[in-house]
Amino acid sequence: MTIETYMAFVLFVIVMTGTPGVGNLSMMAIGQTTGFRSALSFLAGTTVGAATLNTLVSFGLGGLLLASPRVAWGLKVCGMAYIFYLGWKIITMQIGSANADKRFTFIEGVFVHPTNPKSWAMSVVGFSQIASPDVPLVQQTLMFVLTFMFFQVSFHSLWGWGGAVIMRSLKSKSVLVGVNLVLVVVMVGATMYAMFV
Repeated sequence: MTIETYMAFVLFVIVMTGTPGVGNLSMMAIGQTTGFRSALSFLAGTTVGAATLNTLVSFGLGGLLLASPRVAWGLKVCGMAYIFYLGWKIITMQIGSANADKRFTFIEGVFVHPTNPKSWAMSVVGFSQIASPDVPLVQQTLMFVLTFMFFQVSFHSLWGWGGAVIMRSLKSKSVLVGVNLVLVVVMVGATMYAMFV
């Protein structure tokens, strides 16, 4: 693999992991509701989930899943159901009772990327950019997974930190609830657009 090929892949990964998506918007919502530190368990889960997905894709499972219309449709339905669950939890984090546990868990983070068909498609396209018969598969997989992981953790963290800044800046609960509603609408809308358009 040439340095030019790898840099083109890095640019792709930056665009894919840095723009608004389920992981970034969830992290921002958690950060602006309960603070950045409370999002670390969820962040660890999203990292494990994304690394698992990327590993499976590099060994060929992504292509098999996306090639089957029934499996692809099932993945879309499960993915949308999970996105709606996350959206509901994000909204209720602000309006729930004071003693309710508002933290997102590690396990909830694990399922963010594997249940998202957009993540599967992104991973398949990304791996196709660097796949080469001249490089051992294990070496390609490590480069692929670690590059995605570095930028995913970096951008998820930045979005979570941005949410924490919002929490410190805005003191009105109604405004914070409004911010969460906007985040959920964008998250669900962008996911539905990516899945069905």
